[in-house]
Amino acid sequence: MKKIFLLVLLFGYQLSSYSQIDSTKVAFVSYWSIGDSYNFKISKIKQQWKKDSLTKDQKQVYIAKFTVIDSTKNSYTINWSYENDLKNNYKIPDEFLYKFSKYKLTEIKYKTSEVGEFIEVLNWKEVSNIMNEMMTDIFNNLDKYDAKTMNKIEKALKPIKQIYSSKRGIEQLVVKELQYLHYPMGIEYDITEPILYTDEIPNMFGGAPIKGKAKLYFEDVDFENGFCVLKQETTMDPEGAKKLLFQLFRKMRLNDAKIKEAFKTAVFDIKDRSTFEYYYNPGIPHKIETTRETIIDIDQEKGKRIDKTIIELIYNE
Repeated sequence: MKKIFLLVLLFGYQLSSYSQIDSTKVAFVSYWSIGDSYNFKISKIKQQWKKDSLTKDQKQVYIAKFTVIDSTKNSYTINWSYENDLKNNYKIPDEFLYKFSKYKLTEIKYKTSEVGEFIEVLNWKEVSNIMNEMMTDIFNNLDKYDAKTMNKIEKALKPIKQIYSSKRGIEQLVVKELQYLHYPMGIEYDITEPILYTDEIPNMFGGAPIKGKAKLYFEDVDFENGFCVLKQETTMDPEGAKKLLFQLFRKMRLNDAKIKEAFKTAVFDIKDRSTFEYYYNPGIPHKIETTRETIIDIDQEKGKRIDKTIIELIYNE
């Protein structure tokens, strides 16, 4: 009799536990421990078209390592390390590569909240100093070129130095993949309805970001394996497009009459499409793919640009 009672009690507990699983919500919360380590393949693709001709097609691929190096009640500290492709990224000739070997490995130490939200890069000053030192070394080792070429190289390095000179530049541009990696973390989502909200798109001409209409929705959820496919779509608001066009025309030094005329037919459109295939428990992506498409059509000069980032988890065989 006692055994039967215990079995009934256990069965009732299991039913109760099962009924408490909410199949309408998914929570992205980090379940990490010190020493947890994952390798990712990062692919960055940049393509540009002028009219219908492809004018730029660049692809950068590298392996990055995600390692939890500290854990507290309120935060995690992560080490994100990867090797620089010095030859292709900075056009360093083979005969000079040995001089820059000390710059091959980059280590970014950053902090997240206790649920995995990205907070900040901790060693950004160290990264800034190392990269600026590398830029100086690159410039100083190019003494075989004439003054005109040296001037071009110096101008090309200047915007890169500016990016590395600030914490925001490093967080938003140098390791932008970390923004994608932690994008869904720390939020519980209702999977039954799409989430509509206002997003912000960085202003390529500087100044305040541009508003965008965004949609977030789930394509698939596997509760048994803690896995889901989350999609995000963002389209630049038409009023924001007008502001960007106005800034562009000002930079082109057009007068008000020409700006008014150009506005009649000009098109400026930015669309972001992102897919997050994620193990929401323990909070690690299987694959993230983000694509930004920018279309500019001004005075019959049509151009298009696609920027794509792909982050893929490397599984140990």
